[in-house]
Amino acid sequence: MLTPDGLGLGPLALSWASLTLLLGVLTWTALARWPGAGVALGVSLLAARLWAAAPGLASSRPLLDNVLDVLDPRRGDWAWGAGLSAGVLFLACSGRQTLRRAVRPLLLSVLAGALPLLLRPAPSAVQVTAAPLPGLSADRTFLPAPLPRPTVLNFWATWCGPCRSELPLLAHEQQRGGAVTLVNVGESPAQVQGFLRSSAPGLRTRTGGDALAAQLRVTAFPTTVVLGPQGQVLARHLGPLSAAQLRRLVRLTEASATQGSEAP
Repeated sequence: MLTPDGLGLGPLALSWASLTLLLGVLTWTALARWPGAGVALGVSLLAARLWAAAPGLASSRPLLDNVLDVLDPRRGDWAWGAGLSAGVLFLACSGRQTLRRAVRPLLLSVLAGALPLLLRPAPSAVQVTAAPLPGLSADRTFLPAPLPRPTVLNFWATWCGPCRSELPLLAHEQQRGGAVTLVNVGESPAQVQGFLRSSAPGLRTRTGGDALAAQLRVTAFPTTVVLGPQGQVLARHLGPLSAAQLRRLVRLTEASATQGSEAP
């Protein structure tokens, strides 16, 4: 099943970024058969991850989080321009013959990686409307209130391992005043609050997000959607966020708020 976030295969959900990675890597591996081709692929992938993740790497974060921002392919995004440039540079340094030999596999790999862009459904122009949702933290409950806009909207559940792994990052962004709104789906307020007390005491979330998740066609967790000032979808991502990607999404909300205030 094709969704705005990726390809659903039963319980497995592959994001568009994951499909791009998978198709590109498989094509290169099948066609590039000379010694050093695998090293060139590794250089390209590492450069794409480092370029995308580097702005969020910090000594103040746990070392494991920094490592996962680079090495976990589900987390964050990829800087494909930087990755391809690094790979081509490595091939060029290996000699002209190697570079000429790599042209066809490289072009076909790029084309294969671009195929998901043709399958991806066109973004919906429908503005999101949602009933006020109640909120809670580890020790407080809040009356139902409209969602803030613009905001980075993160759909999550307590049973979802990737969701739990990114909660400290989202909580930190909330505490520093970033426009981040969490929405729990499919669980009771008591269940969510019990989880927050034991595992995420600094987090604040909305509950009862089932209807909103259905409206936005959220089919897997975690899914993050950026809503603009008028409720329009500006960006979306399936899978856990990296620190750098979350920072970029928050900046997108700030830019959309500025543009909205300047509009006649």
